Amino acid sequence: MIVDTHAHIFSASGRFMPGARYRPGYDAKLEDWIALWPQAGVTHGVLVQPSFFGTDNSEMLTALDAFPGKLRAVVVIDTSVSKAQLRQWDRIGVRGVRLNLIGIADFSVFGSPEWARVFAWMAELGWHLEVQCEGERMASLFSALPNVPVTLVIDHFGLPNPEEDDVCAGVRAMFQEARRRRVYVKLSAPYRLRGADAGKYAALYHDELGAERLLWGTDWPWTNHESDRSYPGCMDMLHAWVPSPQSRDIILHRTPDALFRFAD
Repeated sequence: MIVDTHAHIFSASGRFMPGARYRPGYDAKLEDWIALWPQAGVTHGVLVQPSFFGTDNSEMLTALDAFPGKLRAVVVIDTSVSKAQLRQWDRIGVRGVRLNLIGIADFSVFGSPEWARVFAWMAELGWHLEVQCEGERMASLFSALPNVPVTLVIDHFGLPNPEEDDVCAGVRAMFQEARRRRVYVKLSAPYRLRGADAGKYAALYHDELGAERLLWGTDWPWTNHESDRSYPGCMDMLHAWVPSPQSRDIILHRTPDALFRFAD
């Protein structure tokens, strides 16, 4: 088993959320993504709800039925979701909730009783909370999250601040958070790091968190960064970041198999 833990599917005619910052003018089809898998040895995948569709997860959830056992998903929700809905989605392969916090000024809402209730339901199901947040704001996010034992998955290396000479302060806050709850980091989308050194942070995360807390994803189809990308090239980058075959086996197989519960 080799798992790509971060990809998106969408149609250009989909229902975009009001005020979406990006609206792709092309379709990213499930079958096109899966057709690329053999080029990188991938056998299983995780779909992540694209931010521009907001809480309308319908396209992604429909895709889960096409390849049972091969796919898992991470949805976007709000606090109107019910526990019964989460349970239904769990049965078809949803394993987490994503918060894309780019452009969100105030994180205090996620400390509300309504979100605490949802996080508690997620913890009961064994789901994780996946966050995309600039590294320089990561400490503020952790302070806002209630003390609910939900696992965290940090998108795209934690988007470290390239202006900080040493290790980004938000990354140090992440290491502190990892002492309180399980924290995973996705080694994905180095082109979204604003110039920060992906190799440096991959080595740091491997040393501080261990391969057992790292995941790999292609970020296919590389929205807003489509040019000069290749699917096998994403695997080549992982080999450069993590030279150890034993560590790569953990990152590509053992860790995602357990976190996304492919055996269920």
